[in-house]
Amino acid sequence: MLRFLTFGAIALLILLRLAHTRFGARLLGVPQRVLHVVYLVALVEAGILAAVFEQWVLLAVVGILLAISAIEEFRRRSPREPRVSRR
Repeated sequence: MLRFLTFGAIALLILLRLAHTRFGARLLGVPQRVLHVVYLVALVEAGILAAVFEQWVLLAVVGILLAISAIEEFRRRSPREPRVSRR
């Protein structure tokens, strides 16, 4: 039973990952910022529950998704250097 809940949680996290894109926010009619916060809260809760119930596959998926989110956030906030074209 716990195995099915683990795979269900993984599927839900992947769906939330897809939903917090610009297209998903427009499709659901919810601001993208709200979906992003919901996604991060779901990741943290899933990580805590995975650690408590010793579901290492779910914990690995949560870790990977958190790392991807952190990388995207750093890229989004990093200042962009203007490209200089040489002629």
